[in-house]
Amino acid sequence: MLATDTVLHNKLFGPSDGYLYFMMGDGGGLGASEMSKLGLWDSYSISKDNPFSEDKNLHPEIGALGLRNPWRCSFDSQRPSYFFCADAGQDQFEEVDLITKGGNYGWRVYEGPYLSTLTESPGGNTSLNSINPIRPILGHNHSEVNTNEGSASSTGGYVNRSTTDPCMYGRYFYTDLYADEIWAGIEEPENSGNFTTSKMHYSCAHDSPIQCDSVPESSLPALGYIYSFGEDNNKDVYILASTGVYRVARPSHCSYTCSLAKKKATTTTPSHASCCWSYFSGYLFLHISSLLLLLIGFM
Repeated sequence: MLATDTVLHNKLFGPSDGYLYFMMGDGGGLGASEMSKLGLWDSYSISKDNPFSEDKNLHPEIGALGLRNPWRCSFDSQRPSYFFCADAGQDQFEEVDLITKGGNYGWRVYEGPYLSTLTESPGGNTSLNSINPIRPILGHNHSEVNTNEGSASSTGGYVNRSTTDPCMYGRYFYTDLYADEIWAGIEEPENSGNFTTSKMHYSCAHDSPIQCDSVPESSLPALGYIYSFGEDNNKDVYILASTGVYRVARPSHCSYTCSLAKKKATTTTPSHASCCWSYFSGYLFLHISSLLLLLIGFM
């Protein structure tokens, strides 16, 4: 079934240009003029270097095309030209895209690396040879996530720029709503555009204010559904899940050792990418109209 409510899933300001960016899916049906009528914005101007500002067939506000249902986008705080967007697929593939000005990411001709099986497209059919799509940098097939749910939906996160866990520095965290795992993507070599991903092994900090429940027959914390990620002013990364809010903690709190840490613990270093999460009860996250608001709560 096509998404019909995929409007304004994410809004944020560009760290370098100060422009307002918002992400829309293919089923939203609201253009700039309609949103203005609804009072979603008042007076505004369009950047002169917008890629489609002179195209009579497109809204001049559009900066990139071919996204089906973008769910959580973020700029790399250290390299603000790197703009990551997770894009929820239809039936086959979940993807993460690196957004560039004027880029076309293929939907509805492609779903990730695959040709789309849809026979109709809003506004007419798009021929295969009429576009040159930009391929996803990361992604997974629906069959790779929790098959018991029978679905998949990617959730974008952040490039970790916190010094809390040096071994996770520079990795892009993302997940899937129906998965029981988190992935970490990294560009190697830097500035190459080539990204690889690995499943993160994670556990709950032994001194977490509220101890985590575990997945049955597993040592993994039972996070439930992961709806979104957050980032504070110290660049620490948070997870908003159906079971609570979690923050990346120092590896030693989970008996891990990071070889890059200044103070090494006496435990053994795991051979895989590991992350330590602490149940964080000192903050309250509210999800209101696709905005993630961080409120400080004193216990």
